[in-house]
Parts: sequence; structure tokens; C-alpha cells
Amino acid sequence: MTKRNFVISALKHQESIPIPYYLNYTSKIEEKLKQHYRIEDIDRFVGNYIYWTSVVKNIPENVVNGKYVDIFGIKWGNVGTTRGMPIVHPLNEARLEGYKFPEPLPQKRLDELVNELRKKQDVFKLVKFGDFYERANFLRGMKNLMVDMYKHPRFVNNLLDEILEYNLSVIDRLQYLDVDGLWLSDDYGYQNGLLISPKLWGYFIKPRLKILVDKVKSLGFFAFLHSDGDIKEIIPDLIEVGFDAIHPVQPEVMELEWLKTKFGNQLSFYGCFSTQELLPNESPETTREVVQKTIRKMGRGGGFIIAPGIGLLDDVPIENAVAFIDEVMNNKGIK
Repeated sequence: MTKRNFVISALKHQESIPIPYYLNYTSKIEEKLKQHYRIEDIDRFVGNYIYWTSVVKNIPENVVNGKYVDIFGIKWGNVGTTRGMPIVHPLNEARLEGYKFPEPLPQKRLDELVNELRKKQDVFKLVKFGDFYERANFLRGMKNLMVDMYKHPRFVNNLLDEILEYNLSVIDRLQYLDVDGLWLSDDYGYQNGLLISPKLWGYFIKPRLKILVDKVKSLGFFAFLHSDGDIKEIIPDLIEVGFDAIHPVQPEVMELEWLKTKFGNQLSFYGCFSTQELLPNESPETTREVVQKTIRKMGRGGGFIIAPGIGLLDDVPIENAVAFIDEVMNNKGIK
């Protein structure tokens, strides 16, 4: 069975040995791993079951002094091993007049993706097509957008409709690529709950998510959602919308046993390891124990893809990174 088939089996809630995994890391951690394992090609060494890429590169080539302007006209700062944070929002007022959305997936980038994906064989190919609520936040500013939901709901609806149409156009352009899953990056939570009320989320976000996911599924792709934070209040809605899997599933804010018991036959969990607590702060021995316990807990009945939260970040000691990678690569399923 190919690595691609292992991932598909997991998404169809079938147990497997091993459980499929995706190990990602910053360039700093990668260099340390090369030194530890005495291997130049760490990606090949870890043998991921998923190949992940993005329509718009997370960190573009036009970064100067830690800053750049993206294709939407949003200025980003503090760019390093991550994309940083938006520091200038192009929509200064609650109006769309004068703003023009970029071309959805230009042909040059589409050709690059075709060539990139063609080189990856026997793995599950997962492409991030964009964001949605997050994009509205980046364009308008989070605080402004929250105020707009109460004071200017018509503007918010118009803005979200434009972003929806942009994303649908991108998905249209992706439909003939050799891809297995499409990934929406859209943070709805923080450490203690949702960023906006369930009522506002249900009114502004959910109906449009349904349209997006319906489009993804109609083309035969699996639908993945990345959302940080505590999003348990809307998990039934995410299932209703049609998502197959959620990422990164933060165990420090959502109880894994509860998630698996309540939703494990309807939704797959991709991640489930703490980037904030376990990986940077615990011992290698504890890291190994947690990996084994989490596999036994989340691997029951399939529906589990192992990943180190949002990744092995710069603050992870190399000893913990190695302990995590070794346990994951050598996992024997729930046995």
C-alpha cells in the first residue's frame, strides 16, 4: 500500500500500521537534524506520507528587512521562519470601492504547481488554496472587522462574498491538478474559545464555508481545515459543513479523549501534539511517552494523522525533536 493510500485509509476511518504522519520543521531545526542524523536530505529521511504545498507561498521571495507586501496589498512585518504579522491593512474604511482583488492563481504559478506536484509520487498531495475569515481580518484589521460585524454588516457580507468568489476561482483553477486534498487556513479560535461568538460565526462564516467545502468535495478532493485555538464549540458545524479533517488540534486547549469519543467517527484529527508545551518544554522521555499514548488514544478506528502541531519550531530542543521524530517514524499503530 502506498503512503497516499495510508492517508486515505485514515481519512476513511480505517486503522493502519503504521499511522501516517507529516513531520514539518523550521530551517533552523532542519539544520540541527542534518547534524544529528548526519544526513543532508532530511525530508527524504523522514519519509512523510503527505506532501504539503500552497497556492501562495507562505514566505515569498520579496522580503526586505523582515517585511513584504503580499498579492492582496497587505504589508507584513516580523517575517522570519514564519510569515510574520500584518502591519498595514489596505481597507482603511468599511468600503470596498477602489479595492481590486488579485488574479486568482496566475498561470505562471499554476504551471509551477503542476511541475512541483508531478515530482511527488506515492504520497498524499495536499494544497493550501487560501484563507477566508482570516483574509478579511488581514484586509481590514481584526478589531475593525469585529466592529464592522455590528456596525457595518452589509460591508462584511460584501467583503466575505468577494473573498469567497476569489477562493472559488482558485479552486476552479486547481481542479485538474494531481491533488488529493485541499486545505483552508482560517483561524477561528484562541486559547480560551472562539475569536467571535458562535452566533456571528454561524451567520457570517458558516454558510460561505459550506459553499467552499461543497465545491472542494464536488471535485473529488478531501477537505482540510487549519484553525488554531479552542474551536470545540463549532466542531459539529465543521462536520455539517463537510470537512474531512482539522489541524492542528491543540491538546492544551481541547481534550483529545473527548474529541475522539464524541467526533472520532465523523472527523479526522491531523496533529494533536502541543507546540506550546510538550515539544519545547518537556523531556525527550516525556515526549516519547506522550507520542505513544496519543497514538493509542487517537489512532483507534483510524481518523488520525500524526503531526507536531504547527511544526517543530525554533524553540524545540533538538533532543525533543529527535525523540518525537524517532517515535513517529517507528510507530506501530495502536498496538
